[in-house]
Amino acid sequence: MDDAYLDKIREFVSQRSRLSFSGRKRELLRHRLEKRLEKLGLADLAAYWDYLKQTSGEEARLLDCLTTNETFFFRNQDQFSHLRNVIIPGIETLRGMDVVRSWGASSRVPPSSIMKLRILSAGCSTGEEPYSIAMTLLESLRYPKAWNLEIIAGDLNESCLKTAAEGYYEKEKLKNIPEHYLDKYMQQETDGAVIREEVKKMVSIIHLNLDGLMKGGPFPGYVSLSEPFDIIFCRNVMIYFSASCQQKLVDTLHRLLVPGGYLFTGDAEPLHLFDHTFETIKCARCLIYKKTEMTNYVEAL
Repeated sequence: MDDAYLDKIREFVSQRSRLSFSGRKRELLRHRLEKRLEKLGLADLAAYWDYLKQTSGEEARLLDCLTTNETFFFRNQDQFSHLRNVIIPGIETLRGMDVVRSWGASSRVPPSSIMKLRILSAGCSTGEEPYSIAMTLLESLRYPKAWNLEIIAGDLNESCLKTAAEGYYEKEKLKNIPEHYLDKYMQQETDGAVIREEVKKMVSIIHLNLDGLMKGGPFPGYVSLSEPFDIIFCRNVMIYFSASCQQKLVDTLHRLLVPGGYLFTGDAEPLHLFDHTFETIKCARCLIYKKTEMTNYVEAL
């Protein structure tokens, strides 16, 4: 009987989030559900299935307990080094040239429309990734105040988003942050540190279910995605989806990027198994891809 209800819950989770618990992952689902049953004092999965259908907010709590949220600041140093030393200076140079070219255009484009940088952290967990991105931007841009910087950080897990919004991290979480970053971008406390407001205001924390994006829907809070992203971090997310959904996610991420935009994936998520037109950034010596179609940024505005 429990196996039948386990499959009902597995299908429910798949329909709501695209998270896949087939094959070996089926026992992982069972293990995490058993912990949930113990916490709720329910006898079996049949009782939990009724509870899930009848209880407001249980769907979100279920998805919270099914997602793994291991993360840390500046995870994969090679990726952040390439972002800091190559990608951001390159974008800065190109946008500066676009500003100069716009001066002779018949219809003048405001520099504020050109000096804009939009970054998505999909599967942001407790916020270490988007705040690492923000600190990297502040360190690598020569004049960060001249830019319109927007980092959208989204995750399925509501409790993780709460931690990200608070921006407080215990000492154990701070060990990968360079010492001078700690002094500049975090307010030290007895048992940890809090992200300073200048960094926190760069990051918009949202509840993000990638299922909606894969279906072509807009971002939460946006009528439509009229402005694509220059850079997307989607690391250690794809591994939770089935193979067919992984291909849809690759297609979706490609659609969400500007021509020439960059995609950062996790160490175990190379794209060679999928159909795509991304270019591999070989000089990075880590998994970074570039959307190959090119266009003139000013003409596109």
